[in-house]
Amino acid sequence: MSRKLIRDAVHGDIEMGSLEVELMDTPEFQRLRGIKQLGTAYLVFPSAVHTRFEHSLGTSWMAHRIVEAVRRTREISKDEELLVRVAALLHDITHIPFGHTLEDERRVLPRHDKDDFRLTYFLGESRVGRILEREGIQDKIAGILKGQDDFMSDIASGAISADLLDYLCRDTYFCGLAQNYDARVFETFVVERNRLVMNLEKNGMLRRDALSELVNLLRIRYTLSERVYFHHTKIASGAMISKAVELALREGLRPEQLRVLKDETLFLILTERFGKEPAIGYLIDKLVARQLYKACFVLTSEIGEARQQDIVHRFHDDLAERDEAERAIALAVGIEPRQVIVYCPSIGMSLPEAEVPVRLEGGRLAPLSGSNNDEIRILKEKHRALWKFFVFVDRVAAGKSESVRRAAESVIAISK
Repeated sequence: MSRKLIRDAVHGDIEMGSLEVELMDTPEFQRLRGIKQLGTAYLVFPSAVHTRFEHSLGTSWMAHRIVEAVRRTREISKDEELLVRVAALLHDITHIPFGHTLEDERRVLPRHDKDDFRLTYFLGESRVGRILEREGIQDKIAGILKGQDDFMSDIASGAISADLLDYLCRDTYFCGLAQNYDARVFETFVVERNRLVMNLEKNGMLRRDALSELVNLLRIRYTLSERVYFHHTKIASGAMISKAVELALREGLRPEQLRVLKDETLFLILTERFGKEPAIGYLIDKLVARQLYKACFVLTSEIGEARQQDIVHRFHDDLAERDEAERAIALAVGIEPRQVIVYCPSIGMSLPEAEVPVRLEGGRLAPLSGSNNDEIRILKEKHRALWKFFVFVDRVAAGKSESVRRAAESVIAISK
C-alpha cells in the first residue's frame, strides 16, 4: 500500500505512511468522522463541527514534526518514528460521543484513556487490533497510549505534545478565534533521560524568545478553556446530554454499546430505544429544540479550597448524592427531577501544560512553572478560577428560578 498525501484545512498537505492509511481505513477509525471534537460547542460556534478523525490525522503529522525536530540532537530510528506516529494517530480511537462531557465533567463513565475494557477492544479485538498484532506492535502501542514514561508517550499525548499542538490550531481555527503559535516552537523539542523536554537554554543562557513562545501556548490554551471548553451554553447542553445518558444506563444501555456509536447514532438510540422513558425523551427533545436549561445557582472557586473539595467529593465523585440532590431540589420547588441538573466538574483545572519539563539556563531541568515567569503564574491562577458549580433548571420552570436557588443553597448546605 502506497503513502498518501492529504490536504488538511489547518496544516496544509500532510503525508501518511502505508500503515497509517490502512489503519485509517478501518471501521473503528472511520467512526471518528462522526464524533465532533468539541461536543456541543457548535451550538455557540456554528463552524466548530470538526471531528476527532481530522484531529487524529493532524496529531500524527505533529508527531512527525516533533520527531524531525528531536533528530537534530538525538537519533530516532524509523521504527521508533513509526510507533510514535501510529500511537498519535490512534490516541483518540477509544473516544465515545461527547466523551469528555460524559467522562470528565459528569463522570458517568471512566476516561477514554483509562478504560481498560475500551483499550482492550480497540487495540486487541477490533480490526485495528488485528493490524497492530500482524505488525508486531500491539503491546508497544498500548504501552504508549497508556502513558508509559518515555519520550514516545510524551510526543503522542504528553502535556505539550502532538495532541496539544494540533488541537490548539484546529479548535481556534474552527471557532474563529484569531490565535496561533509560531512554528519555531518545534525547535525547542529535545529528548533528555528518555523524556521529551523543551529546551529554553542556549550557551548557558535562558532563551527568552523560546520561553515567550511556550507562554503563548499556555495563553492560547487558557483562551480556549475560557471561551470555548467552559462556555456556559456548552456546559448546559453537555449537562443535558450527560443526564440523558446516565438515565439510559440505568434503563439498560450498556457502556460497551457506546464504543461503536457516533454522535448521531447516540441521539438515535436515546430517542428510539429510550425516548419513551419520560425523563430521557424530555431531555433530548429540549436539546434538539435548543431549549437549554438555565443556570440558577452558581458557585465559583472563591468559596475556598476546603469547601470546593467538599463540593467536588459530594457531587462529582458521588453520583448517588448528586442524584439525590437533584431530586431534593426538584421536590422542594414542586417540579420534576428531570428539570434539575447539578453540574460539578473536578478540580483538575491546573493547566498541566505549565508543568512540562524544560531545560533552563545552565542546563538545569525544571517544570515550566519553575521559570519564575509571572505570566505563567497568573495564567495558572486564572485557569483554576474557571471552575464553576452549577444548578441548571428547565426553562419551563424559569419562573421558579429564585425558589430553585434557595432550595439549592439549602440542599448543598453552603453559602455563596
